[in-house]
Amino acid sequence: MTKRQSSLAPDEKRLLCFHADPRNLPPETLDWPERVFERILDAAHDHGVLAIVWRKLRGPSRAAASSEGFRKRLARIEEEHTLGVGQSMLLRHHAARISKLLREQGIPAQIVKGPVFADHLYEHPSDRPFTDIDILADVDDLRRIGSVVEACGFERDAKAWDNSERYQEYKWYLRGNDSIMVEVQGNMVHYPALRRRLSFGYAELKAASPGDEQSAVAMLLIAVVHALAGHKFHRLLFAVDIAQAARRITDPTEMVRAAERLGAALEVRTALSVTSRLFRDAEIEALARHFPEGPRARLGQRLMNEDTVLDAVPKTSRASHLRRHGFRWLQMLGPGAHS
Repeated sequence: MTKRQSSLAPDEKRLLCFHADPRNLPPETLDWPERVFERILDAAHDHGVLAIVWRKLRGPSRAAASSEGFRKRLARIEEEHTLGVGQSMLLRHHAARISKLLREQGIPAQIVKGPVFADHLYEHPSDRPFTDIDILADVDDLRRIGSVVEACGFERDAKAWDNSERYQEYKWYLRGNDSIMVEVQGNMVHYPALRRRLSFGYAELKAASPGDEQSAVAMLLIAVVHALAGHKFHRLLFAVDIAQAARRITDPTEMVRAAERLGAALEVRTALSVTSRLFRDAEIEALARHFPEGPRARLGQRLMNEDTVLDAVPKTSRASHLRRHGFRWLQMLGPGAHS
């Protein structure tokens, strides 16, 4: 194997984004040397999009494999992919058990992200593996939900001190298998300083999507909040989720109203803009233009560009670090609405 580089070359970034976009058809053949396949597959792993890229490049990469080292690398990727699919299936099993008990006890809560995105946003659900189950509920119901999760065979991590109460995020692990985790959350915005300006809890979810099945607008808000308020947009996977939700928006006016009601116009416009540039998607860029473009929005787009996202892993570049942290300060220094 070649030595890993800290960032991709510009042409490699374009290849990664093209193959990470679920809507782009996989090639029948690719005239790439082994080192290019290796670079793209390594980057896809780092950015959480290996399942999508592997579905497309499995055949071409095997056809191009001439060295024993590369063939072993491809075998490890296949094994990792199979294990990831298996873990997602096991997580679905436990999610169904927990959801059933929550319904029986009349506790209002919804699973968000992972299996919901996989089933409703992706043509191939296996394109969106997940490593845990996220349950969103009112803060006042978290203790009761914890009892349900415990009754399903999970236990809290036995730490003397953690940030669970501060972050409104409680982690539960399956007894005997700590790779199976459930996160019970009172708010998807974990950092108290940011939560004073932008909050996304169960009430906000139901305001965006009153029905039992989450709407495209609600899933877009969840994807954006996850990327830019739960994290600092450090993986391409966040952009894929945002793109897949945005492509299902049928009423841009409803999207804008929901974002402004939440106080997340800055985040949604910025996320749509950078996502449209990553995947060269004119329709997503058109959705972004439905938001007013004030000074904060323009600054947000300059901070959160394609390289900001793509250079965040495996070793964050200084520019990406500064830009992502600069955007976090921009988030905290002003109102979210009408940005």
